[in-house]
Amino acid sequence: MAKELPYFKFETSEWDNGTIQMCSRESKGLFIDLCSMYWARLGDVKTKLAVQKLCNGNANALQELIEEEIIYVIEDKIIIHFLDYQLKEFNAVSDKRKKAANKRWEQDTDKQDVNASALQVQSKSNAIREDKIREDKNTIYSQVLTYLNLKTKKEKGFKPSEFNKSFIRARVKQDNATLAEFKIVIDKKCKEWLGDDKMAGFLRPQTLFGTKFESYLNQPTGKEDIKKMGRI
Repeated sequence: MAKELPYFKFETSEWDNGTIQMCSRESKGLFIDLCSMYWARLGDVKTKLAVQKLCNGNANALQELIEEEIIYVIEDKIIIHFLDYQLKEFNAVSDKRKKAANKRWEQDTDKQDVNASALQVQSKSNAIREDKIREDKNTIYSQVLTYLNLKTKKEKGFKPSEFNKSFIRARVKQDNATLAEFKIVIDKKCKEWLGDDKMAGFLRPQTLFGTKFESYLNQPTGKEDIKKMGRI
C-alpha cells in the first residue's frame, strides 16, 4: 500500500469551500489525522480506535465531524466517502473491505489485480468522458442551476459563475453524474431541508454537489431508513 499509493488526492477548493470550514480547528486537525489513518488502513477504521488513538479518549471533535456530515459511522466503522472513491478507483481495497464496499456502492467491485490492459481501458474511458464533459458542460450547468433555482424558489437564483460551476464539473468529471442524478439530489435535500430556516441555507451548489453528493443520491427518503444508515 505504502509503495503503490503513498498519498491520496486532496482538492483544496473542496476544503476551502466545503462544510469542513464550519468546524472547529480541533475538528479540522482531527479530520486530517483521521484521513491518514483511514488511507493507511485501507478504509478499515473503527470509531473506538479513532477515539483512543487520535482523540485521547475525548470524542467531542469526532462527534462534531459526524454531526456536520464530514464523516459517517455505519456499524461502528468510520466512513469517509471521498477516500473510499479513491480506494475503489485504484482497486487497492482488501477482499474483506470489498465485501463491505459492495453494500455501500451497490455494485460489484472488480476483484482482479490492476494490470496494463485494465489501465488502458480506464485511460480510454477517461478520454471519452473528458470529451463528453467539454461537449455538454455549458448545457448541464444551465439545466442544473435552473432546476435548483426553481426548487428553492430563491429571489436571486444561483448564477452560472465559475465557483458554482466548479462543483457541478467535479461531479461530472469524477463521478460521471447525470442531469437526472443532480435533480434527484436537489429533490431529496429540498424535501428534507426547505422547511428548516437553518438547513435551507445549505441548499447551494457547494453543499449539494460536494464530496457528499453520492451519499445524498443514495440516501433513503424515509427518516427511519436514514437512521438505519448510521446518520447521527
